[in-house]
Amino acid sequence: MNQNRISEQISQHFPYEPTNDQKQLIRKLTSFLTTSYPNPLFILKGYAGTGKTAVISSLVRMYQGTGRNTMLLAPTGRAAKVLSSYSGAPAFTIHRKIYRLQNSEGGVPVLAKMPNKHRNTLFIVDEASMIPLLGSDRRDSLFGEVNLLDDLVSYVYSGSNCSMILLGDTAQLPPVMSPSSPALDRKLLESRYSLTTMEYELREVVRQSRDSGILWNATMLREMIGSGRSGFPEFSAGTSADV
Repeated sequence: MNQNRISEQISQHFPYEPTNDQKQLIRKLTSFLTTSYPNPLFILKGYAGTGKTAVISSLVRMYQGTGRNTMLLAPTGRAAKVLSSYSGAPAFTIHRKIYRLQNSEGGVPVLAKMPNKHRNTLFIVDEASMIPLLGSDRRDSLFGEVNLLDDLVSYVYSGSNCSMILLGDTAQLPPVMSPSSPALDRKLLESRYSLTTMEYELREVVRQSRDSGILWNATMLREMIGSGRSGFPEFSAGTSADV
């Protein structure tokens, strides 16, 4: 399928007219989906309300019937349910998909990584900011040591012609004991795993931008921090009912 056809089909499944920001993302995703580079990875970042979910939902629906498959994953059960609800496709926790429980020689249950038997599959992982590299997941696992990001990447790319999209928001909390989100760090992912990466960040807030005072103030505060402006933020309740 050529790039123009892919872009058209994603746009056709879009619930509304895409913003310029979203149109640029669709072009980037189209290029990613047609790349011939080895081990391709797309990092999609976006503020709350920028339309990440709408773009991914349209992508999943476009994939249906193309001969390729999607596999939807998230770090937690709640995040997997949310991902499934907006995409219209089944979603699973990362642990459930890539591990199986088995007994060690001492009889203690441990998590063992499963083989990836998928072919021609695009793995879409939501809430990627929560995926740890080292720290809490390694220290506190009830079933021995695991390194979730390492295991996820090695699992996905051990499959035949598999690729991955990591979806998240850098403003959300990183993994426990980590100052940042390693799964959204392009330089780290390239150097540690030798992946061919593309990246895009949605910034234009469209959801509830007129009605939600919480979203308006959160966006204002984020832009203030991002621009390096000092001083106390001037919050506004406006006419919204949620502030």
